[in-house]
Amino acid sequence: VTINRDAHYTPRMLKRAIIAGLPSAGVNVVDLRTMPIPVARYFTHASGAFGGVHVRLSPSDNRVVDIKFFDERGLDISSSIERKIEHTFFREDYRRVYLDEIGRIVYGNNVEKTYIDAFLNALSADALEHIARDFNLVVDYANASASGILSAILRRLHVDVVELNANLDERRLFQTVAQFEEGMQRLTKITAVVNANLGVRVDSSGEKIFLVDDMGRRLPGIQALAAVAALVLQANGGGTVAVPVTAPRAFEEIATRHGGNIIRTRATLGALMQTAADDPELLMLGDGAGNYIFPSFYPIADGLFAAAKIMELLTLNGVSLSETVRKLPLYHLQQTKVPCRWENKGKVMRILNQQYQERQIDQVDGIKIDLGGEWVLILPDPDGPFFHVIAEGSSEDQARVLTEKYAGLVAGLQ
Repeated sequence: VTINRDAHYTPRMLKRAIIAGLPSAGVNVVDLRTMPIPVARYFTHASGAFGGVHVRLSPSDNRVVDIKFFDERGLDISSSIERKIEHTFFREDYRRVYLDEIGRIVYGNNVEKTYIDAFLNALSADALEHIARDFNLVVDYANASASGILSAILRRLHVDVVELNANLDERRLFQTVAQFEEGMQRLTKITAVVNANLGVRVDSSGEKIFLVDDMGRRLPGIQALAAVAALVLQANGGGTVAVPVTAPRAFEEIATRHGGNIIRTRATLGALMQTAADDPELLMLGDGAGNYIFPSFYPIADGLFAAAKIMELLTLNGVSLSETVRKLPLYHLQQTKVPCRWENKGKVMRILNQQYQERQIDQVDGIKIDLGGEWVLILPDPDGPFFHVIAEGSSEDQARVLTEKYAGLVAGLQ
């Protein structure tokens, strides 16, 4: 297996404990040291490992450490395998081996080169020439490990780039909402001042990116996904893009404009990556929260490749990001969260299924209720004790009214 971590000292401690324990079960370990998650995922596949583990400080709570398990393809393991691992862990029913079968621990060789070579081969050679000559980029690395990889790639591409927070700093891997917003405000100002074509902030894991257009305007997650979908469909003269059931109907309108198609997936990153792995013909997948998947490279959420791919798409289409955003169809989306005890989730879902059985659409994830030109999605969170209520209305006010109405319904059913 491959073992990877972020730069914080707490994940470092736990990673060393995992590395020390695996050989006792006869597992050979390849230590990747500190790498962005997309690099670890890709190398797990490229090295022929049977699986991978990434240990990181939670991006949402600095009191929590996440341990992410990958299969042999570098994708998230299924929920059934997760339960088996938890069951084995709590039973302390571990496999033991004899002394001569103890696994070996080695450091990964050519990890960066393996990833970067495949990365560059997946980009258009014609577009790369124009990027080197005409493209200006501002990128904020958020003091995370992505800086070492993406910076080397941008130098290979000869991109005119302004780099922010490029030094690895384990004290700044976790940021509050206020700190994140401050960083995005700084990125918007700098992008506008230097007349850059694009501003990109890479999150600490290297999986997500947040976009600023050439006018210095920050793009909300769904709007950014819609713009990238329009760019990729335009560049390919059609094709198929996958988005979650939470995305507005504007995506179907975008696809129709360019002779393409939209398919809907469950609203989890793992489901998107599995869809990408099952159908490599898909042009792009995204979740509207900053994760982008381009199966032409590898079916994983990869913010580093997404940043380069967006530069390529803008160059191939000969358009600016602000122009692409301006042509997007209007949509009105609102969402909220409703607390719900774990033991009540099943009851709420059963009642809703019975009440709205004849009005459900896109029965892919949660309960999506068709209200004519509007819809409401009631979605149980897989990791927390609450429901997401998402509504698309004919106006912002109408979407808000629908969200509040159905949030009250979910609360009342408990």
